[in-house]
Amino acid sequence: MLAKSDGLSLEQHTQDLLDVAEEFKKAFPTLEKFFKSSEFWNDLKFSILFHDIGKSTKGFQNLMSNNQKYRFRHEVLSAIVAQNYTDNEMIINAVLSHHKNFDKLKELFNEYDNNEKYNQDRWISKEFEELDFFWINKFLLTQNIEIRELKINDLKSVVKKWTSKRSRRKISELEKFQNIFLSASLSICDHNASAGIQKIPIIEQDNFNFLYNTKYKPYHHQKASWNTKENALLIAPTGQGKTESSLGWLQTQLSIRQGRAFYILPFTASINAMTKRVSNKGKGFGDESLVGLLHGKSKFFIDEYYERKEGQSLKDLIDINKKIIKPFKVVTPFQILKWAFGVKGFEKGFTELAGSYLIFDEIHIYDRELFRRILFFIEWLIEKLEVKVFIMTATMPTFMQEHIKNTLNIKKEIRPDKKLINGIKRHKIKLLDLAIDKQKSFIQSKIDDSKTVLVVCNTVAKAQEMYDAIECDTKTLLHSGFNARDRTKKEKEVQSDNKPQLLVGTQAIEVSLDIDYDLIVTEPAPLDALLQRFGRVNREEKRVMKENDEANCFVISVIEDVHKLIYKEENLIENTLLELEKIENIVVNEDMVQSLLDKIYEPFELNFDDLREQFRGYLDNLYPFNIYEESEEGFFSQFDGIEVLPIELEDEFRQFIENKKYLEAEKLFVSISKNRYRMHKDKITFFEAYGYKRVFPVVALHYSSDIGLTNDEVENIEQRNGYL
Repeated sequence: MLAKSDGLSLEQHTQDLLDVAEEFKKAFPTLEKFFKSSEFWNDLKFSILFHDIGKSTKGFQNLMSNNQKYRFRHEVLSAIVAQNYTDNEMIINAVLSHHKNFDKLKELFNEYDNNEKYNQDRWISKEFEELDFFWINKFLLTQNIEIRELKINDLKSVVKKWTSKRSRRKISELEKFQNIFLSASLSICDHNASAGIQKIPIIEQDNFNFLYNTKYKPYHHQKASWNTKENALLIAPTGQGKTESSLGWLQTQLSIRQGRAFYILPFTASINAMTKRVSNKGKGFGDESLVGLLHGKSKFFIDEYYERKEGQSLKDLIDINKKIIKPFKVVTPFQILKWAFGVKGFEKGFTELAGSYLIFDEIHIYDRELFRRILFFIEWLIEKLEVKVFIMTATMPTFMQEHIKNTLNIKKEIRPDKKLINGIKRHKIKLLDLAIDKQKSFIQSKIDDSKTVLVVCNTVAKAQEMYDAIECDTKTLLHSGFNARDRTKKEKEVQSDNKPQLLVGTQAIEVSLDIDYDLIVTEPAPLDALLQRFGRVNREEKRVMKENDEANCFVISVIEDVHKLIYKEENLIENTLLELEKIENIVVNEDMVQSLLDKIYEPFELNFDDLREQFRGYLDNLYPFNIYEESEEGFFSQFDGIEVLPIELEDEFRQFIENKKYLEAEKLFVSISKNRYRMHKDKITFFEAYGYKRVFPVVALHYSSDIGLTNDEVENIEQRNGYL
């Protein structure tokens, strides 16, 4: 009896799922807490045994062996058979939904009833009669299941219960979560087994040996983190081992109970860097099979960095990172927050999050609205799904710390000891009263003096201008206006042992990039952003700053209109500069930082507009087996990016397409904002390449691998065949 067209038998496919389920049980022990005793694992096993039994019908077997057309849904027949062996609705729901949501099945049942698309031999009763009952009985006997006489029961009422708003009101929260977890677990086991993935790895205690194989003694705050069994907030300066603190905390949690871990960061560059670091043998688990990443451009990073096993395709690797396989994932907050919007697959998302461990670095760096949503979602996850959280920061105002502790009921606050704080003297600040483009000769003098220099601008255009203007043998420009191919190369350059003497960048370098420069020249920004930038200077404390030393953190004091468009909160940059003026030309003691932050940032009410109640109400009204198109659209509308192909890369793109190197072709696209897209709409033409099933915009703006996409228009470009 065939399960797949490649000749895999239904018996073997079922056994593969049972094997995956055993692995799943080790990785997700929290799920059984929502059921009585071992009931969950028994229900999952029963669901697996019946999930594809409907494939034993004559039509499906002809499809597998002879490729004869067959449109009937096998899971409908599987659920009908299962109904004869159990009255457990959750099992029937899991079997019925393991390919299609109930809205789709509702439409399908209407088609069957109306007989509009299906001839007489496509009715449910006729398909049921064509099941191989002899094989079904033989198969169930091998599983020690007593044979029963089969009859057709109604499935429409099952579907209606979960698709009718009136019926859903009677469903308890516990029943909802039980159905989410069982149906998602069956789908996960099915997808993994179908992909040939038998093992679901877990992080073992030995994987944390790197924390102890070091010549440095752990700091007080690191040891305190490692000994903490509860949710915690760590407040420590940049460069003081917060990553190791969080991973030691994770080790303690996993020694108590297994669960998946998520390390949440804001920027693509920092996510890529952290993925490499945590995979590294000396600084991390030493096993890339344990570490995955998810962000908008992750497939390009995966292609560049992950080693493929023999016969393994890039698609296989990307699927592994998406599937619930990797026990430690480095992600953007959107990869978690999307499940709160009912994005397709949210049932699997909630299942992976159940009993998970979330590590947030600088959770407050996002805009106020996103910060609030993240916080309210974590609160819900802690309450409903037994999630635990470790939040760390170097630059958070006290009122935000209090919001986090109160909302998440965090009792454990961890700080470095005073002696360490008072001994950290890495930075001395000086304000420069001319705009950054008037500082080129000053920066050049530092380069000529063999200093390593970091220049941070608030816009891509200004960063490009500064990069062009300064002469240096080894220099790199890093910003969001590069395509994926060039961006990956630049991230490698920045983090190599032979780092560039000059690094010019934008906000992308602020968080979790482990780089160290002699000095920084930066455009003005809110204090927390500046502190993150300063954290890339004298990071390794190779020298303790003294009062007679020259400053190493130079901040432009000229506020331009564009800066206010980027940092919209009123007077924030002005207040930052006023406070910095008071500590100018003195060595900054890390103990000063908190009081500075508290002076600059105006406290705000966390739930001033009842967002918490609205958000929780929406979360509580997410039901499995349904689709939420409006909220899904609302979630994706938050992203301000459009992929365009620079016209100067078009010939290269065509070559990749002709050679069927589609991923290499995609790496040439650059993401631009919707506003910039509108600004240059007269320079955008739509194009369709032969063999590439996608229409995409080509933009006539200059692009180079050194500086990225500019606003300089490309003139006299000959129109090519293929434009629409």
